Amino acid sequence: MTHTTLTPSATVPVRGGVLRRWPRWAPWAATLWALGYGLTALGWTLTGAGYPMGPADPEGDMSLLGSVPADVGAPLFAAVALAAAGTGAVMARYRPGVAVPRWWRRFAVGFGGSLAVALLVVVPDTRILAVVGYLPMILLKAPFDAEIRAQVGDALGVEHLHQVVALAGGFLWAAATVVYARRTAGSCVRCGRPDRSAAVATVLRWARPAVYVAAAIPALYAVTRWIWVAGIPLGIDEELHAEGMADGSLWSGAWLASFALVGTVLTLGLVQRWGEVFPRWVPVLRGRRVPVGLAVAPASVVAALVTSGGLGLIKAGIADSTFTSDDWAAVGPALLWPLWGVALAVATLAYWLRRRGTCADCGLSEAA
Repeated sequence: MTHTTLTPSATVPVRGGVLRRWPRWAPWAATLWALGYGLTALGWTLTGAGYPMGPADPEGDMSLLGSVPADVGAPLFAAVALAAAGTGAVMARYRPGVAVPRWWRRFAVGFGGSLAVALLVVVPDTRILAVVGYLPMILLKAPFDAEIRAQVGDALGVEHLHQVVALAGGFLWAAATVVYARRTAGSCVRCGRPDRSAAVATVLRWARPAVYVAAAIPALYAVTRWIWVAGIPLGIDEELHAEGMADGSLWSGAWLASFALVGTVLTLGLVQRWGEVFPRWVPVLRGRRVPVGLAVAPASVVAALVTSGGLGLIKAGIADSTFTSDDWAAVGPALLWPLWGVALAVATLAYWLRRRGTCADCGLSEAA
């Protein structure tokens, strides 16, 4: 049986760089974000213009907040964001060793965590996920195709910008909440040690099942889309399939399918050796260790996007009554997207825990 022990390192290297100093600036960055968002939402409330969600949104049916009107959403978001700014300022000013009432710590951690989840999962919808999926194709073809450049310009609007801002705020508030929770618990703000070894062991134990689930769901999506392009109307209305073949729209799904298969392979790398060390067939980088952030950052973003996108698709399907047995391949994979997101989040956390190594701040590490 393997036990996790914490041992101090003999020397702790001093690390620089803005990203490596995230525990210092993340709480203040989250506070400033909340203040800016709160003032913006207050502007929506007072002027009655600029609210980027609700029934006025042309594609709001895919959003979990699509039915929230401006006269309700704008003042609500302003109040929550301004309250978050005040809470964040208190969290950012905390200094280790100062006694904190238990009720306040629970409130601050619960409020910060809930706000992060709302910003990462509730506010975004399938549009940002679609942009991410088509981004490689856009980058490859846009310089040579004026029509694509025009379509991209028309498609991207204030709704997309708002969702990007929300995602940024969600990750900032997640980081700020983690920092505050660790500081008030007397743990290292960078790595969380000494943490609960039982909780870490549980996450690591579920790593492989989570990876396999997170890899299988996009693969299922990809298979159905390529079957359609091959001319087989599997799990889709035949008339709709014929229209998609005629106007070429099914090829867009095939492109996303290819991108999903790439995601499947990269997800498997979270539990493979080549996910930690670049394999020999990779030029220049072969044999070098894969930076932890290179895997964790994109996987975290995708986990948030597929969870929010899947919930939005489910909401739209229920509202439109589009979930039928005849179109199971068209809507079935979407029902699994929230599970995909949660599984990918667990797999990503396990990958980080396994590879975090000796902490540059506290000098603690896991030893088997």
